[in-house]
Amino acid sequence: MATGYDMAVALPGLQTGEEGDAELFNENNKKFDVLTGSAEFEVQNVDANAGEIAGVFVSAQPSDTDLGGKEPKKLLLKGIFFGRVEQ
Repeated sequence: MATGYDMAVALPGLQTGEEGDAELFNENNKKFDVLTGSAEFEVQNVDANAGEIAGVFVSAQPSDTDLGGKEPKKLLLKGIFFGRVEQ
């Protein structure tokens, strides 16, 4: 008993050099962009004896673009933070 193919066939390319390049232009021509975002922090608890702080944060930022291959999506991140200050 045998399974599989008796010959291997590759997938044909989408580009001929003239056709198909418009659809894949951003995928093939990568670029590095620095996109802007913002972050807000609010300290809610401070323990001066232990040197600890805690609070919440909100960050609005664009998602990755796969080096220009995709349009960025808007991300809104919310969470809590904790820190210890040592001297």
